[in-house]
Amino acid sequence: MVIPIVFVSHTCELNGAELMLLELGAQLDKEKFFKILVVPQEGPLLREAHQAGFVPKIIHQKWWLTSRKEKWRQPLNWLWNLKGVVNLVRLINRHSVQAVISNTSATFLGGIAARITKKPHFWIVHELLHHPRPVVEFILGNKLLIKIISSLSAKVIVNSGVTGEAFPATTPVVILLNGLNWSRIDRETRSLGLPEFWNFLDQLIHQQDREPQQILSQLLPKRKEIQSGSRIRWQLSLQNQYLGVVGKLTREKGQDLAIYTLAHLKEEFPRLKLLLIGSPAEKSFFSYLKKLVQKLGLEERVVFMDYVQELYSLLPSLDILVVPSRQESFGRVVIEAMAVGVPVVAFGQGGLKEIIEDEHNGSLALEFSPEILAEKVRLLLQDELLATKFMIEGFVTVKSKYNLREQAKKLERLLEQWIVQKR
Repeated sequence: MVIPIVFVSHTCELNGAELMLLELGAQLDKEKFFKILVVPQEGPLLREAHQAGFVPKIIHQKWWLTSRKEKWRQPLNWLWNLKGVVNLVRLINRHSVQAVISNTSATFLGGIAARITKKPHFWIVHELLHHPRPVVEFILGNKLLIKIISSLSAKVIVNSGVTGEAFPATTPVVILLNGLNWSRIDRETRSLGLPEFWNFLDQLIHQQDREPQQILSQLLPKRKEIQSGSRIRWQLSLQNQYLGVVGKLTREKGQDLAIYTLAHLKEEFPRLKLLLIGSPAEKSFFSYLKKLVQKLGLEERVVFMDYVQELYSLLPSLDILVVPSRQESFGRVVIEAMAVGVPVVAFGQGGLKEIIEDEHNGSLALEFSPEILAEKVRLLLQDELLATKFMIEGFVTVKSKYNLREQAKKLERLLEQWIVQKR
């Protein structure tokens, strides 16, 4: 018997939270589950949903939660969203839905509709709700928000251990990690020769007797070949060195800190450039970044690239992925970079510390200081052997720990357990 389930997304974009939902859902057994994806409007996620085996439905809703400065909007949004609750209840009843899964704490739609229809509800939380400056903030306080999420959920699903720390021991919490869709990576990078690179890395991993210099001499040319192919594809200079930051242009993602980091390195590395890959989420912050670039004389060194859909084909262009986030519950782009052989430097906070083991598979700056971040970047640019080590160990990390199918199986077992109980 096929089990109908509903996924509720707070946006129709394709950022980290939406990708996790899309790819996890796509991996669920089609013979067991009939998957409906509810989105608030047209957008990239809606288009991808068809290919991933979802039946997409549009139910208009505004964000139930907002940033701190827009908290006053929340009660108005809740009133506006009541019609959406009614529509979701009807959809649940019409399709005999057996479980509801909400993605991010920014939407209460699924939780309320599931409570009304007495269906098990699973809330995937991606935000650090206990952070001093959370990305989303409930008008009545995040302590109450945590209680609401707990009370409306059969299980709270979190994307990292640090995300789960916000919830009391009495709340049933399950960790589901982001997993990598290797077929998607293969599709976007096959023309660059990345699958052959993976095979070569696998061979190196199983040949422990090789000398480090021998590994470097064999691995580096292959890495450079892939990098050159990526740069040609994206019309980037083969002579420059590139740092990259991926994510929406927001204060939390810390692009300003990356710009300051580049300023510390610009004299020492005259061909070093910074790619800021992501769309502006806040006009004021985008304007601030532009002015900061001008102030520091980096107009020729910082490139604003906007959102890139085929990110896996661009990442190999980078010499280093920099993650200067002020808060990060997981850091999906870290494992994406590791998968394509790009070393990572990041601030040591949030979920990043659960992925990166400092000086083993990446580098962590333990203070929020552009100077310290610059020193980490400098060391990696100067030490090809260290960069190669991060490349190999990063690949081992993602292959061993971030298996998408395993995470989907975990979700399947969770759903089946609760649905059987309800019956």
